[in-house]
Amino acid sequence: MLELRRLRYLVVLAKRLSYSRAAEDLGLSQSALSRAIQSLERELDVRLFDRDRAGVMLTEQGRWIVEKAEALLISATDFEHQVGFVARGEEGRTRFGLPAVPAAVLLPALAPRLREMPEFAHEVIVAEPEHLWLQLAMGEIEFMVCAEWSSVWPIPASMPVKRESLGHFPVSLIVRQDHPLLREGSGRRDFPLLVSNKTEVSSQTAATVRARLAASMQFIGDLAAARSLVKETDAIWLTCSYVVAEDIVNGVLAQLPLPEELEERATEVFRYSLVRRTLSPTVVEIEGAFRKRIEEVAQAVPSPQP
Repeated sequence: MLELRRLRYLVVLAKRLSYSRAAEDLGLSQSALSRAIQSLERELDVRLFDRDRAGVMLTEQGRWIVEKAEALLISATDFEHQVGFVARGEEGRTRFGLPAVPAAVLLPALAPRLREMPEFAHEVIVAEPEHLWLQLAMGEIEFMVCAEWSSVWPIPASMPVKRESLGHFPVSLIVRQDHPLLREGSGRRDFPLLVSNKTEVSSQTAATVRARLAASMQFIGDLAAARSLVKETDAIWLTCSYVVAEDIVNGVLAQLPLPEELEERATEVFRYSLVRRTLSPTVVEIEGAFRKRIEEVAQAVPSPQP
């Protein structure tokens, strides 16, 4: 009988097409992963991958088997998930993922639940969307939150997803309260531009802002570090104002008006889950809390005046 464990190894390797990366994702050695795949090929009597010095590629038979294995793994995970609800009453347990910016904005929405129902368990994974997508496809997280994913990474037809809009995050230019560009008559255009995530805003938006205001562009994934740099230097931070809502309300940081020619002024954020995955009542509740959080922050943080 086929082992689900080895099918999981197969699916991860098919997505990574690299034994080293797949083994790292799975917490295995490359040799252990290689032996498991070879054993599976012998059991199925099918060559799943072509191997050469350039790497590995799925065979046509392997591609078909991976598609079926993905569906089987999702069904098995969903079965286990639902049995947990019935047998243990774990409606308050879930595992989900967000990139850094949505995490910084949305996770405070869980505070009331943690105070009022400390027995509920939420495992939150903060990572890049491509890593979260792999975990979602494998059924390791119940849902993920990010911007329009298909525009960054094509969603495989064999892995249909459903999405629900949570709201919009404004594209913002954040500076310290006494930044030179907030003074009338400042014509300087030699400031460093900070971007926290290359997928947070489009490359065209970043290029437009840089051409208008900045002398260089720095990618800093650590939001706390970017926030500190903006407070202490003349850097301009291209991000979402909701990330630093408290600093803006308290007058520590401020927003610059966006360039008039900038087309991207907001990013729609979605909750993604697998079509075949039944969402728990907790997810529905969390989704509502996230929407409410976005509405509350939007009311607290005014748009910059041109």
